[in-house]
This record gives sequence, structure tokens and C-alpha cells, in this order.
Amino acid sequence: MADVKLDVSLFYGRLNLLIQSWKDANEPDGEKLQSTGGILLVAGNTDDSNPYKKTGALQTFLLGYEFPSTLTFITHDSVIFLCSESKAKILNSLVKPSSDQLSGNLNIDVQVIVKPKDSAAATSAMETVLASIEDVVSQDKKIGRLVKDKYTGKFVDEWNSFLKTKGKEDLIEQASDVSPAVSLILAVKDAQEREYTEVACKMAQKLMSVMCNQMTNLIETEKKITHEKLADLIEGKLEDVNVWQGAKYAPDFDNTYADLCYTPIIQSGGEYDLRTSAQSNSERLKDKGIILASLGIRYKSYCSNVSRTIMIDPHPTQEANYNYLLELQKFALGELKEGIAANDFLNTVKSKVAADRAELESCLPKSFGFSLGIEFRDSFLTLSSKCTRILKQNMIFSLTISLADIEDPFDSAKYYSLQLIDTVRVGKERSTILCDGLKELSHIAFFFNDKPSKSKNGKSQTTGKPASASPNKSTHSPRKAGAAVVTTSRKGRLRNDGKEIDNEATAKRKLHQKELAERRQEEGLSKYAEDDGTGKGSEVKQWKRFESFPRERDLPSAVASLRIIVDTNKRSFILPINGFAVPFHINTLKNVVKQEEGDYTVLRFMLVAPGQITGKKEDTPFEDPNATFIRGLTYRSTDNEHMNEVYKKVTDLKKAVLKREKDQAEKADVVDQDQLIEIKTRRPIKMLDISVRPSFDGKRQAGDVEIHTNGIRYQSTLRSDHRIDILFNNIKHIFFQPCDQELFVILHIHFKSPIFIGKKKTKDIQFFREASEATFDETGNRKRRRQNNGGDEDEIEAEQDERRKRSELNKHFKSFADKIADASDGRLEVDMPFRELGFQGVPFRSSVLLQPTTECLVHLVEPPFLVVTLTEVEVAHLERIQYGLKNFDLVFVFKDFTKTPIHINTIPSGQIENVKEWIDSCDIPFSEGPVNLNWSAIMKTVTDDPYEFFKEGGWSFLNSQSDEEDEDGHSDDEDSAFEVSDGVYGSSSDDSDSGSDFDEDASDSSGGSSGSAEASGSGSEALDWSDQEKRAARADQKKKKGAGESSSNTKKPRGREPSDDSDSDVSIDSEEEAKKQKKKKAPARKR
Repeated sequence: MADVKLDVSLFYGRLNLLIQSWKDANEPDGEKLQSTGGILLVAGNTDDSNPYKKTGALQTFLLGYEFPSTLTFITHDSVIFLCSESKAKILNSLVKPSSDQLSGNLNIDVQVIVKPKDSAAATSAMETVLASIEDVVSQDKKIGRLVKDKYTGKFVDEWNSFLKTKGKEDLIEQASDVSPAVSLILAVKDAQEREYTEVACKMAQKLMSVMCNQMTNLIETEKKITHEKLADLIEGKLEDVNVWQGAKYAPDFDNTYADLCYTPIIQSGGEYDLRTSAQSNSERLKDKGIILASLGIRYKSYCSNVSRTIMIDPHPTQEANYNYLLELQKFALGELKEGIAANDFLNTVKSKVAADRAELESCLPKSFGFSLGIEFRDSFLTLSSKCTRILKQNMIFSLTISLADIEDPFDSAKYYSLQLIDTVRVGKERSTILCDGLKELSHIAFFFNDKPSKSKNGKSQTTGKPASASPNKSTHSPRKAGAAVVTTSRKGRLRNDGKEIDNEATAKRKLHQKELAERRQEEGLSKYAEDDGTGKGSEVKQWKRFESFPRERDLPSAVASLRIIVDTNKRSFILPINGFAVPFHINTLKNVVKQEEGDYTVLRFMLVAPGQITGKKEDTPFEDPNATFIRGLTYRSTDNEHMNEVYKKVTDLKKAVLKREKDQAEKADVVDQDQLIEIKTRRPIKMLDISVRPSFDGKRQAGDVEIHTNGIRYQSTLRSDHRIDILFNNIKHIFFQPCDQELFVILHIHFKSPIFIGKKKTKDIQFFREASEATFDETGNRKRRRQNNGGDEDEIEAEQDERRKRSELNKHFKSFADKIADASDGRLEVDMPFRELGFQGVPFRSSVLLQPTTECLVHLVEPPFLVVTLTEVEVAHLERIQYGLKNFDLVFVFKDFTKTPIHINTIPSGQIENVKEWIDSCDIPFSEGPVNLNWSAIMKTVTDDPYEFFKEGGWSFLNSQSDEEDEDGHSDDEDSAFEVSDGVYGSSSDDSDSGSDFDEDASDSSGGSSGSAEASGSGSEALDWSDQEKRAARADQKKKKGAGESSSNTKKPRGREPSDDSDSDVSIDSEEEAKKQKKKKAPARKR
């Protein structure tokens, strides 16, 4: 408070007003003042939770500032201040003023008493004040105080302790409450107070305009934001100098003197609280319906209040009600005038509503406003039925005209509210709004959608924007966006190989899945409640500034020739335009085209500009999209050699820049690892003669793996520069896979962040050793040919040696993996695949054995490797679950929606129950559907607005899809053969019944139970192993002889041929899609 200077004239002028009103008090609320000889104000520490207290208001009224930890005692002829030394320096300016600073014939003695830090001296100072109080009491006068103000702090505690010591607590406790009388004195504002209030109103109106623009922009661009976040955003605008630039609300206007009376209140979505204590909640701002926005600004301690109703695609009845609200406010302004009692004003307004619109009378508020000034809300002067005070000219009120809980015309189960608040000044004939605006229906009603919809009364109305492409809406469901529904017949179904599904276990699994789905839904709503709706998937690209040459003198000297010059160092090319050398950065170039036209060579430079269709870069941001852009420049010259050279340099430069950007993007998620701390005190634990994948140069190399303090190191034995350091803090999973039934024993590490091995980026590294080597014993072979027993002893001995070697390798690798885990201080645990739970599938291009572990689903045998961390999986979805299909697909959707879902295709249908049971045991909710979904479109919808996605049902659309199919698509009485559509939701894998070579290869490579018979469309009876081997042999022979495809000799499937008649029960969404289906069915007819 060192810079505070008091306005002495203002102090004495307002003190004179206070004392004169005190002496002349003749109103009911002023009766206590007549018997009061002194007013005692004891202010403690500043209370941020409740800044509006009458003690502070009276201090501000008199002094222009609030003085915490200060005692003020006012009588008819004196004012005593008890405060600290620093405050006393400021208040001393009030002592012995000059004659021109005094107001009227006021003769008041002002005394400033310093309360020292020393307790004895402080007691002496407080005794001086107490003596003045006792002097007033001795004259049979009471002490007045503001009873409702409760202060805390050291100053207040010391004062109360002093009174208790002196036995004078009753003297203060029995004091009269003069709050109502002080309230009436402060209610009438002088010229300066009205000026400050008017400035506060203008600022509030400006900020309300900013808020409305912000809201409408968010709605128009379909960006989502919560009420709380929008309120915080608007609160930050108060200190934004750009908002107040050029504002001249007063000659000495300074926006730094302003503060918010309360955090802006924003409400939408059918739940409205019209009280001043309402708060913005964490719900999303709705893009249709009624939005209520309220805010108040305090300028130089004087408050204002404003509230507006924003209407998005309103119903005509809502517009009519709002117009009546405007009419009602005009009527209220005419009735709110000097001489009327507050309760009479309320009754007058209510009578008008009862006469005009009786159905709205119950929607009116209990209070039409309150007096405001230094205090935001004066509870002693409200426009309610309980307040009988007479209004006076120049009183300032927050006038509230509102209608609450009106039935929503779009939904009878919901309600809406309308509110209009303005700060008004009471006049002799009527009240006037201190800053009017943003009120007419044309200013606050916005229409973003011209699509008509019917309200509950059947009339066609404009309602909201079109439904978003959320996957759980039936009109935009991924299943119904052009894909043909697959149906089957009994004859096309596969047998279940005699297995019976345990109904009780299935029921338990369904119940567990329901609980998991509900949990995911709740987690999603909670997680994304604060999301602003832009989503990671729709992040706006940032505009990048490119600078070729900062100054003109930096241009190369060759520009004087006015020829096209390419500067590779500056990544720029310089074009002559009208005699000037104009540089262009290579990033501004879209492409360059060279053409030969007779003796001329023509170069066309096509530049990047807004509005162009440039594929993936069509959303390229620009600093000012409304600026004038050059889209293309054409040059021609007979100097063909130079033009060819320019063309080559420009294209090479463009390629180099694109390659550099690609390399940077590839390295974006690569983190710099810490330095490996080597063990110096002893020899590190080491495993010798180990191969690594991926390798440095693509060739298998032997090396050693060492365990150090904070990680492990691989060192090639052939080249010293082939070294890989792996830190424990970057290891996400470590797997040990034994060589049982495999060619290799494997120690596999999956990283948290990728690293580079040579020039290859990888998230996995694998150390392995071959389990057995191919050996040929020519001597033994001859021996076996000479002996009659066939040499079984040698064969048995070789098998035993191999088993022993495999066992030793497993033990060696497992021990080393455990030592790595121990060295990590418990951060790592060695995981191991469960082969017995494995199943065949196609995660990439070939069918492999996928094996669950404790935390993951993995394929580690050969690259590309697959590691799916199950705790990161949001949901799993089983696709192509239909009778008659011999395999299905599995999709894992990650909790990080920006990650591409993992597809595992062509899983044998015989494994479906095992897969479901395993997924359920991992606490992952799963669903199933009859067709492949377009996951790129689904994930785009999810990432665009995750909160809205979960609010509209989340992943429940996946289950509802399969339920609809069960209801509509399947019938046991139908006899049509199944048909599969590839529609817009075509799978990444082909159906096994299509007879493709891919399935034969997958079956052969997997060695699983599916066999080649499935790929060739077998009959009703399954083939055993000998039949399958014979068929495979015949197929190989025919391929060698060039006899055509092996599928030509396969049995013809039973049932009718796929046809286009109505019995096939195939739903196709368009005529064009039907033509595609006929083309796809043609090969089946040929067969």
C-alpha cells in the first residue's frame, strides 16, 4: 500500500454525508442510528472467499480503499483509526486538512493511532480507543456495529483478547446492528460512484459480447468445451489487452483496475440455476437449445451484473417467450422509480404477467434483483416481497427478469429457462440501463441448421445440427453404411466337432462382460469430461514460418543477372519478377513442371496456397488465409541447358527436404536414452554366442549380452561398432520363450519408446540361439542300410541329445532373463507365453501361432513381431461371426484412441470359445459382429469427440449391431446359402470360403487343425489328416504339371448357388452396391 494516496476532499465529503444521514435518520431502518453515538468497525484479514463485507464497503466508500487489520471508530465529531505504522502513514494525510479540502461546515477531529508490535505499547494504544468508546456509552448512547461481518486474524484476536482482559466484551456484544441503516446510506450513489459503475457495466457488456462470439464460434466449428473451461477462458479475457485496446469508457480508463465479481456462469442442456450463487459445471456446452451466460465486473471496487440468453436453433414458442421477456423488462424499467416500495414493484410486475400470460406466472422469480455497488449484493435492499424499503433516485440495482422451468417444446420431459439481467439506475420517472446491448432476438438467436424436424406438437421446426457420425447412431452405424448383410443357412453351418458349450459358464461370461462394458462407459465419461472436443485425432496443425533471406543483402550476387537461381544452402529458389529477385522457400513449392515447346523450355512453378486440393496437406495452415497468394509462375527460355539444370536442382532440393522431414517424423517418437552405467568393480554377467534381431546389416551375427548397472549391452564379436545399449527404464516387457516345439530359444524385449539399431527404428529386440543344427551321419546311414534293425539306437540317441540340448538352452536363457529382472530392482518381470492357450491367426501377412502371456498377446518366432499389451486395450471386437464361416477376425482397440487398432485375421472358428474365454479372463470387454467394420472411420469419430462418443453410448453400438443382425438376419428356417459382402466395411482379410491361395498358404504354414480342406471349400464331412495330406499332394502335383488351380478339383459345396432372388436375404443399400455384389458372385456361379 506504499503507493496509495487518499483523496482527502472525497473523504470529508462522504464523511459529511454519512454524519448528516446519521443525524437526520427518520426512516424505520434509521431508528437505531438515532440512538447510536458511535459506529465501530473492526476489520481483520482479507477474506478471499467472501470479499463483499459491509465493513470493507464503508471503508472503501470513505477512503477509496479497503484497509484490512484496521479499527475505525466514528462519532458525530471524531474519527479514530487504530492500525499498523505503514497504514498510519497513509491515513495521516487526513489529519488537519486544508480548508479547501473540508466539506461544508464539517468540524471533525481525525486521529490516527499506531498499534506497535510491542504488546505493552499495543495495549496502551487500544486503551485510548476503548476510552473513546466508553465516553460515548457514558452519554447514554449505544455503540453501533455491523453484526454480520465476521473477521479473523491476529489484529482481531488481539482486540478481542484486550476487551476480555478489560472485561468489556459485553460493551461490544450489546452494540446495535446498524447494517440496514448503513445499507441505505451506501445505496444512493454520487456522481463518481455512478461513473465507476457505468464503466464496470460497459466492460461487462464488452466481455459478454466476447463470450457470445466465443460460444457461437465453438458451436459453428463443432468444437466441444465444458462450461467450466469456457468460463475460465472468458475470465482470462479480462486481462487480455487486445480485448480492451482502444476502449475509452472513461477519461482515465485503465482495465487493470477491473476484476470479476464472480467466475462467469454458463449453463446449457436443460439444467439451469438462476441464483447468483450458481456455478458453471463440468458438462459440455450444448450446440442447441438455450444457453444462459452471466458475468459481473468490478471496476475500482464498484460492481456490475449482466446476464444474457443465447438461443441456438430456437423453437418459435421460445422466441415468443423471449420477446415477452423483453417486453416485461421495458415495463419493469418504467415501474422501477423513485418513491415506489420494493415489494410494490414486485407485485406490479407479477400482476402484469398474470394479466398477459397467466401460464408464465409460476415461472417468475421470487426476487427481481438487488441493490449493488461496492458490495455485489446488498441483502438489505432487494426487489422481493419481504423488502418494504422505498427506492430513491440514483440507487443502482441489478434488475433480473427471468422465466424458469418452462416446458421444452422439443421434449416434454425437459425444461428450459430464460434470463435477462441488466444494471440499472433508479430515476424520478423510470430507471435506465447503464449499458444496454446484445439483447434483441436478432442478436442472440443463432441458426446453424436448416434441417426441419418435428416438435412434439407435430409442426416441422428447425432443430439443432445434423446428427454427428457417431457409430452408435443407427443412421450412421458402420454396419449400415453400404455393406451388405451376411446371412447363412443351416446347410452352410460348420459342426462344432461334438463340443458342447457350457451354458452356465456362458451366462457368467455375459454377466461379467456386461459389468466390464459398464465400467468402460463410466471410465470414458469420467476421463473425457474435461476434453475440449477437438480430440487428438483432430489436432489443428500449427503454422510454421519459413525464412529464406532475412535481409536483401543476404541474396547471392548472381541475382543481378535476373535468372532463376537455386540456393540449396538456404533451401530456396529465386525467381525474377518484374525486374526484382524474389526468393521462395522450397516449402512454398507444391511442384515444378517442365515442358518442351519448340525451341523453348517451359518451367511452371506451382506454389502452395489456400483452397487447393493437395491430398493429405489440404489442411495446411496459413498465417493469413485471406491474404493474396501466388498460385503459379511460368517461365520459358531458349537456354534449355540452364532450364534443365534449374529443374533438376529444384526437384532434387524438394526431394531432399521431403526426405529430411520424413526422417524427422520417423525420429519424433524416439527418445534419447540415458547413458549406460557399466559395472567396473567386477566382470558383468554375460551370455555368449547370441544372435540378435533386427541385426545391423541384415545378416545374422554372433555377439555377447552383458548385464550392467542400469541396463544391458549387446556387443558384436565381429565388429566393435555394432553395439546396442538397452536401459531398464525403457523396457516395457521382457519375454522368455523356450525352444520346445520351436527352432529357437528366445529372449525378447519390447520397448516403451523405439530405438534405432543401425538405421532401423524398432520397438522390439530379440536375442536368440538356434536349438538344433542339421547333421548328416553318412557312416551311420551306411550302417543302418547294412543292419536289419534299421539303426533305431542311433536315432534314439540323437533325439535324446537334442532334447538334452534344448533343455540346457531353456535353462540357460531362463536363468539369464531372471538375472536381468533381478538387476532392474524389481522394475521388470520375465513373462512367458502359454502355448496351450495359443491360436492361429494372421496379424500381418502370414498365419502364425499367437500366444497369450500374463500381460500380453505375442508372436515372437519370426519378424514382424507382435506384442499387444492387454492393459492398454480398451475393447476387443470379433468380426465375421457367422454360421458357415470357418474363421473369424479379432480387433483390439487401444485406450489411446490415436493408435491404430490391431487386426488379427483368419482365426479358425473352432477357437472362438477359447478366444472369448481368454479375453474375458483378461477383463477386456468384447463384442462380436457379422461383418468387418471400417475402423479408420470409427476411430476418427471417436477421436474427434471422445466425450460425445461415450455420452451417446460408447462401444455399445458394437453389441447392438450383432443383436440387430441376430434379430433381422438369421433364421433357422431359411435354406439359403451364405453370402459375404466386401462393402465399405471390407475386412483386411479374405473369407476362407472364397478359395483364395492365401488361405491355403496360411493353413500350410500354420500346421494347425484347419488344414487345406477348409481353404478349398470342403463338403459336409471333415477330412482326417491322411485325406488332407493326399489332397495336398495331389494339389502340388497339379501345380507342377500346370494343370490349373487346385481349387478346380475340390468338391462342390452343398446348398443352392448364391443367387440374386429374394430368398438370399441379402440387404444392399444402393443399386451401385448391388452391381458390385453381382460381380463378386460371378465366380461362384462359374464353379
